[in-house]
Amino acid sequence: MKTIIITLTALLLGASSPVWAQSEQYKQAMKDALGTMKGYSEKTPPADMLATANQFERIAGVEQKEWLPRYYAGLMYVYLGFMGKDATEKDKYLDQADKYLKEALALAPKNDELAVLKAYIAQSRMVVDPMNRWQTYGATFQEAVAEAKALNADNPRPYVLEGQSLYYTPEQYGGGAKVACPLLQKAAEKFTTFKPASELHPNWGKNEISPMLAKCQ
Repeated sequence: MKTIIITLTALLLGASSPVWAQSEQYKQAMKDALGTMKGYSEKTPPADMLATANQFERIAGVEQKEWLPRYYAGLMYVYLGFMGKDATEKDKYLDQADKYLKEALALAPKNDELAVLKAYIAQSRMVVDPMNRWQTYGATFQEAVAEAKALNADNPRPYVLEGQSLYYTPEQYGGGAKVACPLLQKAAEKFTTFKPASELHPNWGKNEISPMLAKCQ
């Protein structure tokens, strides 16, 4: 009987160890990609950003049940969308961002961070051609920001995007620092207490709004 118990224990440990190893491998791969991503700025060459997007894509290809690598792949393509040399290239990158957003939503519906990503993609689409795209993507942006706030009132990133959008919108169209600063300040307040769910979860936005906040003060 003791032999049977020992054998069963060994089999169970053997069956579970590959899952454990894969989980540790996944975490390390994500940490490596996130570490590279955190060192980026607006001066980072697009080729480097594309390489990091590809890192997250490879992780997503292996980890079929994880939404985070798809989220970060989408986020990298949003950044690339801002950097594209023309409208065609920008939209090409944003198409990829939309692809990974849809995949992530299939795994994690009603997710506040994915609602933020949806808003970010819509914002990027508007920047490509503001006059002709505002009516379509402006509504998508507002709806996604509202959804993110409703899903998680403590998340500062909906306020980051909303404040940024208003800050760079001309005053004659309802934007400008005067209306943007309260939202940016609210985002800053939320960052003081916000804690991501893990070291792999989104925690960006604070550095992005710092220059604008300095002007608000």
